[in-house]
Amino acid sequence: MLLRSTTTLATLSIAVCTWFGEPFAERPARADIFTTSEQCAVCHSVSPGANAMRTRTGDDVSPYGLWQGTMMANAFRDPYFRAQMRKETTAAGEEVQELCLRCHAPMASHGAVIDGGKPPRLADVDGDLYADDGVSCTVCHQITDRNLGEPSSFSGHPTFGTERKIFGPFADVTTGPMQAQVRYTPTQGMQIRKAALCATCHTLVTEHRGVQFAEQTPYLEWRNSEFSDENGRGETSRTCQQCHMAETGATRIARNPMGFDFNVPVRDGYAAHAFVGGNAFMLDLIDRHREELDVIAESKAFDRMAAATRRQLGEATARLSISAIDKQDGVATFTVQVENLTGHKFPTGYPARRAWLHVQVLAGRQVVFETGAVNENGKLIGVADEHALPHVRTVEKPEHVVVYEMVALDPDGAPTTYLTKMTKRGKDNRLLPRGWKTDGPHIADTGAVGTEGDADFTGGGDTVAFRVPVPQRTRGRLQVVAHLYYQSVPPLWVDALRGIAGEECARFVAMYDKADKTPETVAVAVRGER
Repeated sequence: MLLRSTTTLATLSIAVCTWFGEPFAERPARADIFTTSEQCAVCHSVSPGANAMRTRTGDDVSPYGLWQGTMMANAFRDPYFRAQMRKETTAAGEEVQELCLRCHAPMASHGAVIDGGKPPRLADVDGDLYADDGVSCTVCHQITDRNLGEPSSFSGHPTFGTERKIFGPFADVTTGPMQAQVRYTPTQGMQIRKAALCATCHTLVTEHRGVQFAEQTPYLEWRNSEFSDENGRGETSRTCQQCHMAETGATRIARNPMGFDFNVPVRDGYAAHAFVGGNAFMLDLIDRHREELDVIAESKAFDRMAAATRRQLGEATARLSISAIDKQDGVATFTVQVENLTGHKFPTGYPARRAWLHVQVLAGRQVVFETGAVNENGKLIGVADEHALPHVRTVEKPEHVVVYEMVALDPDGAPTTYLTKMTKRGKDNRLLPRGWKTDGPHIADTGAVGTEGDADFTGGGDTVAFRVPVPQRTRGRLQVVAHLYYQSVPPLWVDALRGIAGEECARFVAMYDKADKTPETVAVAVRGER
């Protein structure tokens, strides 16, 4: 394993300049296009002798330092990905691995094809340094503007330049150091700030028995929202990068390989390469099993990303509000409004993800009604089949759990967790983004399913009615406490891995069973009876 932590790079900055030079130039090239991240880190990581890539409080905001602790950096070693890929392989054969690796090991996958070879499968790239580097620097920064936003670019089909140009958002850049160190030329390319660039992997269409299925569609959802800027920027426009890559403040974005500052401009508008999403659970799990997974980033990098993820989930994802409580004839009535603050559905992306309402009605300290509670294994209490929950308009019983999710069906109409068997959405009541239009783009693939007749399920959120029994002898004023919870890896999807032949499945299940399964808190609201 290469020592590539930021501490190692900073401590050995002089040695790094030599170590990252000639020896690495001798590695097998990937179509002479890609290179691994530690070569970029020679200039794009912090050093004790440089001010570059630090905030005013001294925090490391270097591209390499932040990226190391992300799911993108660990896309290939992600044990859940590896387990699910093994499961899909048992159902569809090794050919499906070619699709998976286009985005989880893009340098190894695209490099092989550009070199004139066949798309690689797991056996071809397992242990490969380029595969292990995940979604690395020279992947995103070499995607050209060609076909971005078009279906031909989706499902891991970006177009890479062949002139060793590294695209970034800034003009008038100093080109000499990068050309001398790694033979790339920094070039302004504003596609690096387009949502369509992210869509090349985050829009995924699969096919089963000749039927195409839009499995992951955050970009298509964003297009049908007030966040989209593709028809002109407005006050509410925000791209993927603007939401998921926070600005860090003005800084130099590179330093000398010897460990001191270049004489280059301090730049405004530098975005943190943190790619903050919603998967804190997997960040924690990968870090906890770092030795087994051959993780390179230090634990503090994962801790930082997990904290940023939980902050985004808890402060910038959704909002809850509770109406006035009316109590008559032993029945309490009220509504819970759920507002989606994101620029796509919530949840979005990988179809396992779900969010749900946990609502308690209390009289003093006594819980007189509760729905949406989970046990220590993360399973919903009182729900016999978590794959058969309909969209709920009115909650009247504890088992009426409001779960926002997508449930896909196989050709026989049965719910499935096999990505390669999905042909139709049986349920999709994930919260729609603000500005959603029923006649907007991509409705066939992204419109709600199973919410027909619910006038309160609209663009921007949902309002759920509650009519719950309250014991006649209940004393004191009622109080309603509502939580919106979230799971990126629900237990139902893990249970589907149990018994699947393959070391990857057994390994992930063992990791999952040891993990803390407390769901993520997205929003909280409390209201008392007047």
